[in-house]
Amino acid sequence: MNFHKLVLIGLLFQFLDINISGIDIIPDFVGLIIIAYAFSKIKVPYAALGMYCSVLLAISSFIDIWQQTTSFYESTNLWAQIMVIVISSINVLHFACIFYVSKESLKMENGLFPKLFIGSQIIMQLVSAFGMHFPFDEAGIFLIPIVFILFFFYIYFVVFLWKRKNIEKKMYEEMQAESH
Repeated sequence: MNFHKLVLIGLLFQFLDINISGIDIIPDFVGLIIIAYAFSKIKVPYAALGMYCSVLLAISSFIDIWQQTTSFYESTNLWAQIMVIVISSINVLHFACIFYVSKESLKMENGLFPKLFIGSQIIMQLVSAFGMHFPFDEAGIFLIPIVFILFFFYIYFVVFLWKRKNIEKKMYEEMQAESH
């Protein structure tokens, strides 16, 4: 199975939150494990780093299920704030690895989108980290437009991966045809 297809399946688990009686039947950590598996099957630079990031995020997601936490921690809890920043940083690095591995596996340039996507992720993490120190109505002035922009970036990210999945499939089919 190709890298991009596995990443898309993993992202599907992360994006869809279907709850029955408060239980997420499509847990995020399963999607992250699928993405870790995708990284483990490809031999290009930063694939191992991407796999480790996926595993760390899966562990964090699994722990979050049991703690029933939200993304807004009390601003007085320093350790919780540090953990949010560390996990957010790993998440940004995770996306960077996906883009880099995609570029290397297909031997093609990514263009401007990965830089914009990673930049928007960093801005969102900064606003979230500092926004928790303000009342929600004040933080919402910055947070709501950024969430709106990120929504469109994520849609384009899925389209980006879908196109790459098809390119990878075509390359694989051509290699199979040449070998016969």
